[in-house]
Amino acid sequence: MKRMKKMFLVAVLLAAFVLQAAGCTQQPAASGTASASEGTSSAAASSAEKDYSKHEKISWAVYGDEFADLNSDDFAKMWNEKFNVEYDVISMSYDTWDEKIRIWTNSQDLPDVAQWEYKHADGASYAEQGLVKKLPDDWKTRWPNLAEAYEGTVVGPLLEEQFGGTYFLPRPVFANNQPTEVLVTHQSIFMRKDWLEAVGAEVKQAYTIDEFMDIARRIKEEDPGNMGDQLVPIGNGINELPYIFLYSLSTHSVGANAFYKDENGVYQWGPASQDTLTGLKYYQQAYEEGLLDPEFFTQGTNYQEVFYTAGASAFCQAPGMAQVALRFANNFKTNLDLEAEDCMSLACVVDNDGNYHGVEQTNYWGTLMFSPNIDDAKLERVLDILDYSCTEQGQNEIRMGIENVDWKRDASGEIEILLDEGTTIFDKYYCIRPFYHNMYICSDDFGLVNPTYPQMFRDMSYNQYQEKYSRADEKTFDRIDWDAYFYDSDAMRRVSFNLPEEYAALVVAGGDMETKWNAWVEEKMKLVQPVLDELNAM
Repeated sequence: MKRMKKMFLVAVLLAAFVLQAAGCTQQPAASGTASASEGTSSAAASSAEKDYSKHEKISWAVYGDEFADLNSDDFAKMWNEKFNVEYDVISMSYDTWDEKIRIWTNSQDLPDVAQWEYKHADGASYAEQGLVKKLPDDWKTRWPNLAEAYEGTVVGPLLEEQFGGTYFLPRPVFANNQPTEVLVTHQSIFMRKDWLEAVGAEVKQAYTIDEFMDIARRIKEEDPGNMGDQLVPIGNGINELPYIFLYSLSTHSVGANAFYKDENGVYQWGPASQDTLTGLKYYQQAYEEGLLDPEFFTQGTNYQEVFYTAGASAFCQAPGMAQVALRFANNFKTNLDLEAEDCMSLACVVDNDGNYHGVEQTNYWGTLMFSPNIDDAKLERVLDILDYSCTEQGQNEIRMGIENVDWKRDASGEIEILLDEGTTIFDKYYCIRPFYHNMYICSDDFGLVNPTYPQMFRDMSYNQYQEKYSRADEKTFDRIDWDAYFYDSDAMRRVSFNLPEEYAALVVAGGDMETKWNAWVEEKMKLVQPVLDELNAM
C-alpha cells in the first residue's frame, strides 16, 4: 500500500491476519456448517468443570431500546443455568449511549459490564485513571477462545500496547468467517433485477459510475414497473447516497478515514481531493435529472420500504449481507408478491476504470468494558460466559437456538434446522437479538455460513465482498493509518463534520458544483489545516 506503518503496527497486523487466514477466509461451504477454532472442545470442557455454585447477578448495559425480561425464555434459562447467573440488562438508546457511559464511568457507577461505541480520547482517560477494570495479565491463556477472537480485531492489541494492559475488549465483526483478507465495507446496492432486464441492461456484480447512471436514466425514461410519479430510480437518503457517488470514486471522502498520507508521505484531507469533486458532480447530476427522491435530504423516510414495500425504486444502498437480503426477499414476497430469485440482485459501483475505492474496514464494532468495582469472582464468571460464546458450540446456539430443539446434526455432521417454516430464532427467543447475538462476536460473522439463511443469499453476500476486494488496488484502496485513526487533539475535535449532510447541502444548493466545492473547501480548511499541521509534525 502507499505508506509504511510503524514497525510495531506492522507486526501486530501481520500476526492478526496470519491468525485469521488459517481457515477463516475461504468461501463458506454449501452445507452451512460453521468453522471452529482449534481448542474449542477442550476449552468448553474446562468451562464445564468450573465451580458455579455461587449465584451471580450481573448488571450489563446494552445498546438498544427498552427490553422486556431477558432471563425468562427457554434459551435464556439454558445459558443462565449453565453459568448460574441472571442479568440485570440496562438498555441504552443510540442518542444517549455515549453520554450514559461517560456519566457512569466518571461517577464510578459503571454497570458490571457495558457495551460502548468507543471514543479513543475517553478510553485513554478511563484507562489512565483506573475508571475501568484492567483484565488479569494472564487472561489470554485462561480464556483462549475469547483471546483468539480479540486478537482478530487488530485494534484490541493496539490499545493493549498503548495502555499497558487490557482495559477494553473490542467486539469482532468477523472472527471465524472473514470473507476477505483485508475487510471491505458491507455496503452494496440491492437492485431490481427484473427492471434492469426490462430496459436491456446486463445484470452484473459491479457497474462503473457511468454505467450505473445510464441504467438509472433508462429506468426513469422507460418506467418498467409502471410506477408513474411514484418512481424513484435511486431510492436512498443523505446517509447512503455518498456510498454510491462519493465513496465509490474518492478513497478518502469518508469521515473516519478522511486524513491520509499521500504518495510523498504528507497528510492530506480527503474531502478536498479532486476525486471528491468528481463524485459530487455525479451526485448533483443524479439530483438535477430526477434520479433521486426530490426530498432525499430530509430525514425520516425509510428508503428500504420504498424499495421493497412500495416497489417504487430500482436501487437501494444497504448492507450487502445475507440477513439483509433475506429481509428484503421476505418483504418483496409479502408486499409485492415477488420472488427474490426473479427480482433482486446485488452489486457495487466502481470508478470508470473498474477500480473499487475505499479504506480497510476496522474489524470491530464497539467494545466491552468492566466496572472497576466488579469483584474478581464475578469478572471471571463474565469472562467464562464470553469465552463460551466464542466457541463453535456457543456460536451455534446463539445463532440457531437450542441444539436438538431448534437444530441438530445429522449422521454426516451436517446441520439440520428444526424451526417451523417462516419462524426465526429471534421470533422464538426474545432474549437473543438484544443481548446474545452481539454479546461479543458480532452477528455479521455467522451470517456468511448461517444455514437458516438460504444459500442463495449467503452466496450473494460472499460474492459481493469478493467482487469489491478483487477490484481494489494500492492506488484506490488504502489500509488503516492507525496513527491518524487514534490521533486526538483540540484541533481534531473541531473537525467532526457531518460529511453526508455537508455533501447533500452542496448538491441541493444549485449552481456550479466546482465553484461551490472550492468555496466549501476554503472555509473548512480554516479548521482542517491545523490538524494537517499536527499530523505532519508527528
